[in-house]
Amino acid sequence: MDEKTAKAVLATVLPRLKPSAEEREHDSKLAKQLIGEINKLGYEAVLVGSRGRDTFISGDRDLDIFMFFPKNTPREKLEKEGLSVGTRVLRRHHPTTHYAEHPYSKAVVEGVTVEIVPCYKLEKGEKIISAVDRTPLHNEWVREHIRGKEDDVRLLKQFMKCRDIYGADQRVNGFSGLLCELLVIHYNGFLKVLEAASSWKQKTVIDIEKHGRDIKKFPEPLVVIDPVDPDRNAASAVSRTALSTFILHSRDFLKNPKQDAFFQKRQKVDLKRAITGRLLAGIVMPAPNVIGEILWSQLDRLRSQVKQHLIQNEFQVLRSSHWTDEKKCVLIFELAYAELSQYRRHTGPEVWDAENVEKFIEKNPDHWWVEKSNIYSWKPRAYTNAIEALRGMLKVTLQLPSHLQEPSKKAQLLVGTKLLHEKEALEAHVRK
Repeated sequence: MDEKTAKAVLATVLPRLKPSAEEREHDSKLAKQLIGEINKLGYEAVLVGSRGRDTFISGDRDLDIFMFFPKNTPREKLEKEGLSVGTRVLRRHHPTTHYAEHPYSKAVVEGVTVEIVPCYKLEKGEKIISAVDRTPLHNEWVREHIRGKEDDVRLLKQFMKCRDIYGADQRVNGFSGLLCELLVIHYNGFLKVLEAASSWKQKTVIDIEKHGRDIKKFPEPLVVIDPVDPDRNAASAVSRTALSTFILHSRDFLKNPKQDAFFQKRQKVDLKRAITGRLLAGIVMPAPNVIGEILWSQLDRLRSQVKQHLIQNEFQVLRSSHWTDEKKCVLIFELAYAELSQYRRHTGPEVWDAENVEKFIEKNPDHWWVEKSNIYSWKPRAYTNAIEALRGMLKVTLQLPSHLQEPSKKAQLLVGTKLLHEKEALEAHVRK
């Protein structure tokens, strides 16, 4: 690595990522105001996330405020009062209710997205009651260890954003903000994270606090033991694709440091040219009225089910993808071929299994033969056309994810150039 060139690039990039004094002052004042209103109602609250530890990138306008309840509070009371307080504090800004492990309030205030989330107040080492209880503990731990490395976190986040691998949600399945912070803390800087990632193996384990947990229970290729909850892998959301993308681009940047690694503009894709000679089929349906995280998750399940359906019927799926803008949903399947012969080869028993061979021949008196030690026959296929196989899958509504059963009844099948009408979904597919 040409360290001098790399540092010169980072020195040029960083000013574009650091929040201005005005931005900090505005959002800090807003956070104090909202926390003050929560305090007046008798509840303790704290600013968490990237704002709470100054690792946010300029322009990322969101505030995560967690309000505490004693750990002996019944879950029903926490949910009811937490939502009531959040709604009251945000009442002038048209709050909406969202769901993590339990409901919370969300609204846009002065251009900033604000979330007020109830949680149990726990001390370090106490057993987690609900998943969100970790967040304030993460906040304290990261604040203690991140000092002096905040800018390295900003660089790492932007580096990942440029490749669409930043975010642990179902759409991205990438690196969370917390994970970026943990990597910077562990390796002591942005460039050192990239250097380490360049040589990561099939299984990489990072245990910052040296908890010494049995890693066999973590099947993921990247394991980062959560410093405040050692039975959790903080990198569990990272898909193999996101991990591989990060490794490859880390190597590339170290060999050839450029600003484009942080602000690369997407080149326009000639979609018609890109799909010429390729066999694509798409399923388009309206999106159900459900939060994005659930929708992306169920679309992924549906895509997997349809893919398995095609494979079971002997259609080779080269690639598949799913996409939504939360108004409509699109699944795309790229196939090696669309047509199959009318019959498939059916494998029977081995010849020395006399009893079962006799039964096999009785069932297939006109179409059987011997090859090596097995007996075979021809069986008619359920589907000889991939498009018909897709239509068949959509009719089996009981197998579909719950929120997609009704939309699937209005699904349309688009083949080849007709998919050009679904530009965003098709572009996302061909870029993968």
